[in-house]
Amino acid sequence: MSTSAEPGRTWPLVGRAAELDDLDDLLSSAAGGLGATVLVEGEAGIGRTGLVEALSASARLLSLALRTARATPERSEPYALLDDALLVHPPGVARGPVESELADLLEALRADVRRTTLRGAVLDEERRARAVELFAALLRRRGDGGPWVLVLEDVHDADPASLDVLRALAHEGPMPGALVVLTFRPVPSRPDLSRVVDAWVRAGARSVELRPLGPAATVELAQRLVGGSVGPALRGALATTGGNPRFVTDVVRCARSAGALESRDGVVDVQGAAWLTALDTVVRTRLAYLDADVLDLLAHASVLGTSFVVTDLATLVGCPVPDCWRTLRVALAAGLVHARADRLVFRHDVVRAALYGGLDEARRRAMHARAAWALREAGAPTQIVAGHLERAR
Repeated sequence: MSTSAEPGRTWPLVGRAAELDDLDDLLSSAAGGLGATVLVEGEAGIGRTGLVEALSASARLLSLALRTARATPERSEPYALLDDALLVHPPGVARGPVESELADLLEALRADVRRTTLRGAVLDEERRARAVELFAALLRRRGDGGPWVLVLEDVHDADPASLDVLRALAHEGPMPGALVVLTFRPVPSRPDLSRVVDAWVRAGARSVELRPLGPAATVELAQRLVGGSVGPALRGALATTGGNPRFVTDVVRCARSAGALESRDGVVDVQGAAWLTALDTVVRTRLAYLDADVLDLLAHASVLGTSFVVTDLATLVGCPVPDCWRTLRVALAAGLVHARADRLVFRHDVVRAALYGGLDEARRRAMHARAAWALREAGAPTQIVAGHLERAR
């Protein structure tokens, strides 16, 4: 089964049997008239969309009505996400009275936004309150026609007004006969999204955290992508992905595009290293959702190696440890680094390599020179310091 994580990006769904079993149980409960809400969280590229596409296929097999929508930064007008999910009808299908009133309200509210932008007018809070009331009523009544599923993807990009409705619904508890699925990534952090998540957790929502694939599932995904067994060099490249399905797919696609994949006796392996430059470029584009200060700090950390001590990094960049740590917490939440004992480790070495490869030569040499000084002051072994000095030349 193929899934789309974003337009033009597909990969098979593997390693998610346990999560799918949980969701299928909740689907069966919804089909029986019970209500449930699921919060699907995971780092960028981890496969949230693949999971909900498999869920959607199961819903169709159970003949459950299905409504889906995906939030995008470009669709920021009030209630855009819920509008896409609930007010879009096939041609020839008439809107009911609640939907008609909502459509008129949305038009008026969006006119308010345009006036605010142009003239600084105050938004009509009475209309906003009515919109929340109508959306909540529409969602609650949707189940009158039978069990259904509502999937809202990438709610980290949702418009604030849609989040207000979702938070209001949480205070009323699960919707009978409905399975509501919200997917999001932990970064960027938004206070209004955190309030929605907290409200649904208090209402008993099921949390599903998608973790990186294990080594066996990573290899299985690659084998299904290349159509054969994976050779040792390609296995080594896959090990740098940290089990992130998107990075696994990027490795295979970049190697294939560069003509670096070779098949012999049913075993597919990668030849040479020239294709890694293209991979670095692709991986850096995957990190564009992070703020520049986070990327810059991680680039400095990449000079220190696959793992690093926070105090050493703070010395390298010349900032207080608390400030350095506040920025690193974003990288931790994004799943790019993780704690191990008293140090931090890049979760995906392919990310570390891409950030390191993105440094221009002069800056890289200067960073290694500063790293040599910082590590010598911290009491690092002589050979480690010497290695940085060598790279600084």
